[in-house]
Amino acid sequence: MLLCTASMALAGPAKRPKARRRPSLVSAGVASPASAAAAQAPSQPPAPQSELVAPAPAPLAPVPTVTIDPVVTSNANATPNSDREADVGRTALGQQEAARIAAGRVEVAVLGSLDIGSRHFTYSDPVGRLLAPYHLNVVPMTSFGLEAYPLASTSLPFLRDLGFRGRYSRAFAVDSNTPDGATINTSWRRFGGEVRERLLVPGAHPLELGVYVGGEASYFDLSTKSKVAAFPPRARTISVRLGLDARILVAWRFSALLSAAYLATTERGEIYDRFRNPKVNGVDSELGCALRLLPGLEARLTGRYTRYFATFEPKLGDLAVAGGALDQQAQFGLGARYAH
Repeated sequence: MLLCTASMALAGPAKRPKARRRPSLVSAGVASPASAAAAQAPSQPPAPQSELVAPAPAPLAPVPTVTIDPVVTSNANATPNSDREADVGRTALGQQEAARIAAGRVEVAVLGSLDIGSRHFTYSDPVGRLLAPYHLNVVPMTSFGLEAYPLASTSLPFLRDLGFRGRYSRAFAVDSNTPDGATINTSWRRFGGEVRERLLVPGAHPLELGVYVGGEASYFDLSTKSKVAAFPPRARTISVRLGLDARILVAWRFSALLSAAYLATTERGEIYDRFRNPKVNGVDSELGCALRLLPGLEARLTGRYTRYFATFEPKLGDLAVAGGALDQQAQFGLGARYAH
């Protein structure tokens, strides 16, 4: 009996041993510190179910639209409209400049030349040795000139051709000698300026006419420490200058120049004050030609002649007796002129 039972037990499926449950500390009568603290804390009711569930996220509020008004500052001038206006302005200026050049309207010009000058001072009906003539045949000189028309690029009918001219000439290495051999220190300067209005006449031979009013001065100073048996013809003569001028293209690149003016003296000079009731006036003329070398650049050959004529009213017993005097001044120069 026993053997059969044992063989049947061996033939059946093997059973897993049940896992032995380890006794917990509570069941064994030992409490952990956390459980002890929980046991000592007063009992609290369990939290409501709603507090245990995490709240749903609130929907995002729409972002408000903020409108920023444009602020105009000093650096915000480069707008498309201003660019267009600037382009229009530049175009208008370019057109005016092109029209000025096409019409031959010079805006500014400078002139320089090397000259030779001469002066001859003589009396009419002189009495006595004191009234000896004076002759300065050849003396080197330099000349500079400036001409400007500030409104030449505008479309103003009268003002665009209204300009200013100035010139200055000076002699150097000048000495004068008397028949007795005395040396006289000599200084000669000529300068002046005027306001000029021009008239341009187009055509096959373009013509430029001008009318001007201004001032002219001739400073001729003589000084010596020697005794001279004559009156040195010192003269610082200042005049109001009224005149006309013309320039015409003759052929190819050659132009002719012509000028004539009347000189109404405002200051005569020392030599004339030695006579009774002096009356002094003068005329001034210029003739020359110009050869255009490059656009705006030309060579010039000019000759200028100035003549002061004086009348006196002498009486018997005067220290200086003469019917009048003649002061002739000449200047010839070769130079260049640049105009824009």
